[in-house]
Amino acid sequence: MSGRYDWRRLTPEQIEAQFNPRAAVTDYDRFFAGWTERAEAARARLPGEYDLRYGTGPLQTYDLHRPAQPKADAPLVLLIHGGYWRGLDKASFSFVAGPVVDAGGVAVNLNYDLCPAVTLDVIVRQMQEALVHCAGKAAGWGCDPAKLHVIGHSAGAHLAAMLAAAPWPGDLGPKPAIASLGLISGVYELEPVLHVSVNAEIRLDDAMARRNSVARFAPKLSGPVLVAVGDAEPEGWQAQSVEFHQACRDAGTPAQLMRIAGANHFDILFPLADAASPLTTHLLRQCGLK
Repeated sequence: MSGRYDWRRLTPEQIEAQFNPRAAVTDYDRFFAGWTERAEAARARLPGEYDLRYGTGPLQTYDLHRPAQPKADAPLVLLIHGGYWRGLDKASFSFVAGPVVDAGGVAVNLNYDLCPAVTLDVIVRQMQEALVHCAGKAAGWGCDPAKLHVIGHSAGAHLAAMLAAAPWPGDLGPKPAIASLGLISGVYELEPVLHVSVNAEIRLDDAMARRNSVARFAPKLSGPVLVAVGDAEPEGWQAQSVEFHQACRDAGTPAQLMRIAGANHFDILFPLADAASPLTTHLLRQCGLK
């Protein structure tokens, strides 16, 4: 893939196929079932405190997973689920915490309120509140607040990137530093979303899409950014990762692009249950757990 992907040349049907993962993978329900199976197994074996609160919104909750024997000054890893900002739940993402906790880290699995009950602007603000809350709790959880890492999938990858890059609200106090980002199959330029059917629930308008297009103000981090995408995903969706990776590098952020062979938007998550998979190994190393 060379140059910028020109999605504007596509028909409405082609835009839907390129930028709606559920349209691109018609049997996506079986992958959701796979997530659920892995997540239930993880919760059955991991220590956990569930549905703790970081805010007043109905879904401003999180699950906390701490190992019985954490590493000294353990890293704190925030996990953000996907669902195009209008679906899914932290419960389907629990298995991502397993390798983190097994390696001696602390994992926080975040929920957030969903569109159309709230707007994307509200969700971004909720994630900023979660970052402040968790950074403030880090020392009490046995973590080093300077070792705060964020991993997200799909819309969760967008939210993770926004935590690092979006303008910070002054009323939340100083912005906690983010040590690294793990961005998996994310969406970073939101103008195409205006033209897909899911926007009936997301309710983006032109202005909201612009101010939440993180590709336009890529994060400037001293720590690493991993941008991962499946090579079986639609060309337009892959281009989101390719172009965001380049935007990070252009901003001076050390970023790496990882293509996951044969992976679509949904099964790309399955390796995250396996500490020995290349994707998980890279993320654990980035979090100081390898």
